[in-house]
Amino acid sequence: MPPPVPSDPSRINKGPPLALCVLDAELQPTWIYPDGDNRDSDAPSLVQRLDALLSHVGLISCARRVFATGCAERHCLTLPDPHGERCFDVTLAPMRGPTGVTLNLTLCVIDGGFAGHCVSHRDVTESRRVEQALRESETQLRMLFELATVGMVLIDPLPRRLLRVNERLCRLLGYDADELLGMSFYELTHPEDRERDQTNYERAMASRDADYFTEKRYLRRDGQAVWVLANATFIRGEQSRPRLALAAIIDITDRRLAETQARDLAAVVECSTDFIGISALNGHGIYLNPAGQSLVGLESDLAVRAHRVQDYLFPDDLALFNETVLPDVMENGRWAGEFRFRHFRTGEPILIHWDVLRLDDPGTGRTRLATVARDIRRKKAAEQALLTADRRKDEFLAMLGHELRNPMAPIRNALDIVRTVGLGRDPRILWAVDVLDRQTAHMAHLLDDLLDVSRIVRGRLDLERRPVQITEVVRQAVDGVRALMRARRHRLLWTASLPNVLVEGDPVRLSQILLNLLVNAANYTPEGGEVRVETDLMTGGEATEVLIRVRDNGQGMAPERIEALFGLFSQGERPPDASSGGLGLGLAIARRLAELHGGRLDAFSAGPGQGTELRVYLPVLAQTFTAPVPTADANTPAQTVAGNTPRILVVDDNADVAEALAMLLELLGYTVETAASGLEALEIVERQCPRVALLDIGMPGMDGLELARRLRERVPEPERLWLVAVTGLGHEEARVRSLAAGFDEHLVKPLDRQTLLALLARLSQ
Repeated sequence: MPPPVPSDPSRINKGPPLALCVLDAELQPTWIYPDGDNRDSDAPSLVQRLDALLSHVGLISCARRVFATGCAERHCLTLPDPHGERCFDVTLAPMRGPTGVTLNLTLCVIDGGFAGHCVSHRDVTESRRVEQALRESETQLRMLFELATVGMVLIDPLPRRLLRVNERLCRLLGYDADELLGMSFYELTHPEDRERDQTNYERAMASRDADYFTEKRYLRRDGQAVWVLANATFIRGEQSRPRLALAAIIDITDRRLAETQARDLAAVVECSTDFIGISALNGHGIYLNPAGQSLVGLESDLAVRAHRVQDYLFPDDLALFNETVLPDVMENGRWAGEFRFRHFRTGEPILIHWDVLRLDDPGTGRTRLATVARDIRRKKAAEQALLTADRRKDEFLAMLGHELRNPMAPIRNALDIVRTVGLGRDPRILWAVDVLDRQTAHMAHLLDDLLDVSRIVRGRLDLERRPVQITEVVRQAVDGVRALMRARRHRLLWTASLPNVLVEGDPVRLSQILLNLLVNAANYTPEGGEVRVETDLMTGGEATEVLIRVRDNGQGMAPERIEALFGLFSQGERPPDASSGGLGLGLAIARRLAELHGGRLDAFSAGPGQGTELRVYLPVLAQTFTAPVPTADANTPAQTVAGNTPRILVVDDNADVAEALAMLLELLGYTVETAASGLEALEIVERQCPRVALLDIGMPGMDGLELARRLRERVPEPERLWLVAVTGLGHEEARVRSLAAGFDEHLVKPLDRQTLLALLARLSQ
């Protein structure tokens, strides 16, 4: 720390000759204020007499006391002179550190003249003023040192030992002042920086005109590294030898971190494969990374600065940029979306995802635009390829369903014919018919599951919603699974406990949910088990739900495996006596169908061997009694309004399908004609119009859609001619096309006896 200096040294020179200096603990001067007034040319100057004064026994004794007591002292000392003894007024004052320990002494010497005649007449007013100036200067410097907003330290230059520190430096390094005093900056410096730092320090110390100025790391007491800017000034003595060093230590950790982050960010931007650029608010380019230049065909930074943002766009897109993009950026700070850039050399469009941000610089008040763009041409091409592949998959699945359902239709009809004609008494024939019936139904179920899950995954499963009596839904599902339950020798228990509760939904899909749950229970319960179906109302809050439980006493499962039941193609371990089969799609489809109806499907099991309970929750629409709709007897043909049995036309290019369906209808009492093509069907209708026409869709030449359009042109009234599509195409798009072509109904092969009779029964209503 530099010694106190009077505010106006020139005033001191107007009084008696004066010398000031700072003494260290060894009473060696570290700073001297020279005396420029030498009154006697033949006498040595006052500064030259300091050596003699410093070796004076009285001065040495006084200095030791001041170091020990910390109290200032003033004495009059005499030294021999060629003209006699000379008197000197000597004042010694302590210079204390932050802990109050005296580190240095200030020595003020005033030449009082020759003893015996000058001393008695000297005016000490100026001496008093100097002392006051010294005290004030010391106080000011001490306050500046202690209250500085940066770390301040007084250093012993050679060992770099800390002599005095302020509070700011203590907080910076995490040490108390007493701990820092006596430590060296070498040991505080980060090990990786010590060698370079020592070299810089020694170079600065050896130079008369250079200060020590460096950026380096210190190690805090907790071991954390902190970056600092250190600036030290040397206080030099004889032969420019450093006596003290005063250093300012500034914490630059945040700045270095910001610089590191900026360098890392710059490296990322330069290496990024995205288009990253900055422009002025008026659109003029400022910066564009290499990937961006390559994307749009620019070859240099000069070319970037020569173009505006609008130059990157097609003329057709400028209105969107000026009216939407730029206003959004200025108002909200950001705009993002798909856009097009123009290649500067080829002119080709570049489809991009464009992110534009507003950058406000609070320091300069300037606003700039930052741009991040990503080339999405490959992504769009891949998406289009996926859409094409998805469409082809849908077409394949539709065709697969159609081709598989076609041979199943005559098999199903043939079974119904055999049952209608009679099976005889041979039990083997009964067994064969039952096997064919079950396996045909199983194949149809597998095919429906496969096609349903495809539509569910793609979100293309539409529901025909209407109020549905929940008891009828359960009854249909139970009836549909009775054959399987009998084959597995299960007890199926169900009581219609909610006869007047309605839900809104698709009755076919609701029955499918419960049928899938019952089939699952039948398959995963050992033979001779028990399956219960229970319904109940759940009230709570503002909503009322109907709860349908399907409980079995089968093999159950560990609780942690329950959720896996609802995964696609997920199958549990079947009982040893159960046949293999199924695709593992039933429960996944059931859960999704329940969700589409606003409900949910959950499963519970206490563990292996404890059975499983599946719960379906559906929102209740209303609770009103709904009289059941009477169904036709299985062996009674429907009657028209006039009381006649309706004539039916069956059109299918597959002779087995057409003949099997025609024979079944004839056995049921209907008059049936068949046609193998659209032209033949038109001739029959022209000759005698049937009441119902069952038309296949996928026929060669004139397909079923075209035939339906021509028939509807000739007979526009459904009351005269009812058109029914009977096809292997069951997806929603096929249904929409059928209705648009003029069909009144769309049925999927194979038709079972109940579905066919229910359809024809509607003619009498």
